[in-house]
Amino acid sequence: MSPSKEQLRLLHGKLRLPVHINYIAKHILKVPLNETKEILYDLIEDGIIEESRHAKEYYVLKSQK
Repeated sequence: MSPSKEQLRLLHGKLRLPVHINYIAKHILKVPLNETKEILYDLIEDGIIEESRHAKEYYVLKSQK
């Protein structure tokens, strides 16, 4: 399931710092956890976000090097 433009806009605004997947599901996207996982995995595959190197299940925008 690919994210909508609105969901992508919300994530870009919030994922500058690592955020836990539960917070993303409940407070940012306001969708069930399994749907959030699908959205995040699609964004990881597209190279937009990545899982934090410091903590499991925390996601952050991929740094532009």
